[in-house]
Amino acid sequence: MRRVSQLFYLAVFSLLGSSQCSSQLHTKEPTKSADPPPNVCAFEPGAIVSDACASYSQVEDLNESLRPFVHDITQNTDFFSYYRLNLYNKKCPFWSDENGICGNRACAVNTLDNEEDIPLVWRAEELGKLEGPKAHHPGKRLQEERKARPLQGELGEDVGESCVVEYDDECDERDYCVPEDESATAKGDYVSLVDNPERFTGYTGEGAHQVWEAIYRENCFSTPHLNAKPLSAPPSSPFGGFTGAQAQAAMDLRHVMKEQQEKQGVKKAIAQGSAPAHPISDLEFEDECLEKRVFYRVISGMHASISTHLCWEWLNQTTGEWQPNLSCYENRLHNHPERISNLYFNYALVLRAVGKLKQHVQSYSFCSSDPIQDRETKRRVLALAAAIPPGEQIFDESVMFRDPDALTLKEDFRNRFRNVSRIMDCVGCDKCRLWGKLQTAGYGTALKVLFEFNETDASSDPPLRRTELVALVNTLDRISHSISVIQKFRAMVEQREAGKVAAAHGAAGGKVRGTAEVRGKKAERGVAEDDGYPEAPKQRRQIHEQTLSEAFWDEWYRVWRTFAYVIRSWFNIPGKVLEILLEETNRLYSFWLGLPVGPRKWEIRLPSRDEI
Repeated sequence: MRRVSQLFYLAVFSLLGSSQCSSQLHTKEPTKSADPPPNVCAFEPGAIVSDACASYSQVEDLNESLRPFVHDITQNTDFFSYYRLNLYNKKCPFWSDENGICGNRACAVNTLDNEEDIPLVWRAEELGKLEGPKAHHPGKRLQEERKARPLQGELGEDVGESCVVEYDDECDERDYCVPEDESATAKGDYVSLVDNPERFTGYTGEGAHQVWEAIYRENCFSTPHLNAKPLSAPPSSPFGGFTGAQAQAAMDLRHVMKEQQEKQGVKKAIAQGSAPAHPISDLEFEDECLEKRVFYRVISGMHASISTHLCWEWLNQTTGEWQPNLSCYENRLHNHPERISNLYFNYALVLRAVGKLKQHVQSYSFCSSDPIQDRETKRRVLALAAAIPPGEQIFDESVMFRDPDALTLKEDFRNRFRNVSRIMDCVGCDKCRLWGKLQTAGYGTALKVLFEFNETDASSDPPLRRTELVALVNTLDRISHSISVIQKFRAMVEQREAGKVAAAHGAAGGKVRGTAEVRGKKAERGVAEDDGYPEAPKQRRQIHEQTLSEAFWDEWYRVWRTFAYVIRSWFNIPGKVLEILLEETNRLYSFWLGLPVGPRKWEIRLPSRDEI
């Protein structure tokens, strides 16, 4: 235990050093404004995604060009649309009923208070169930006996089973996640990813929070002993102005304060009977090494991507309609720009991993017993690989694990990500567990490819299982969809804000008492009312009663706009037909030359009810 006098002198040295450092900075840069806090992200087109090599606009432009390729692969190939995993035969290895936390998956599903009044099909327990056919994984003997149809049509007669079945493989110490085939007694099932989209399921409450808290706690890496660090702090650290004894004193005081803070947090958590509310210390993260920062950003970006899909495909359990939930987006993402930044970072990381597999997929067999599907699947994958920028233009993994403690840190990094994949067995919702395990495996595969694969020499590369490749590409599809959706959400927010400004101008003119005026008066009385949705319906109910003439001309204007829209659509048909002919000619020419043929950007279908 340190003496009180020792801590006092540590504080004195720290304050003296910080005052000297501050005065030096103030002398050198008197006109420079203070930097923004670290959790504020710049979304200007030219702003670079931190820890990556591309700007936000470059990521969005790249995603717009690659989105059709990724979506086509995940939706229209048997190899990438079915996933094998063990959903029901694994127990949560981290908590059980004995310590007062839900250990039964069914009890972890928290439903609404009045869910008895909701139709069964819209309840959380039904939304979380898997849909579509399922097939059990056959043993090695059955795989040898029926190579052409190892699943005996369990997934459907039109499914190429040799594209779906994964042949049993041994685990590799370089894996970054726990493979689904680690146990010989439980080989898992094959489920359709197309029939079970990632969207709102109603899974929430203490069970879901406990899972995410456990995942974020895996970011607590072992820190090297303080004595191993040099006495002079680097300029980029928070103690960059300290030297000698001042740097040592400042670091000692920092660690004493941090230890005391963590002890208080643990005591409070034990008293409340829950996990620590803030498992990641802000003091530790702001000067964390790149490897540990990447680990946290991967987890946070995965969380942000999942939240984006839940908010975009949100079920109104009163009307039964799937629709975007703008309030959900604002609460989970829009008001936390650092989470969106981590999502963009994940896109760069995973896309770099997929691009690094260009040479690997050249000789990869996707469908061993179906040469037609094998050739078609490989053509689509190679078309995606050819469209990805070469080299390290998006993310440079070579800057990681270069310190003297690189081997120890990489092993710690790998083990903690394996624990994250094990935590997914504690999720109490089938669909949530499916997509949680798949995306964890996808990020683990991306890390495995980035840090264990040689882009030029594949002789020493670890084996790449089918489940890993399927998880990697589907994870890229999920992040790609998230970025597209965030742009749409952002446009919705801007449109709503523009509507508020227009309503405020109308209220100032005295014609309409707009929503902005009502909300302003409530704010003066201390009443906060903001549900995150557009205020147009509220404003419209307060408009004065229309006269018969006004109603007639209003309807006439709407009929005229509809008529003009129909006529304009007919005039646009020749141009659209010409575009289709040019695109099909280009695809045919590429096929004739043996070049990768991109997916079609058009389709003929009836409009859905939501579009009408």
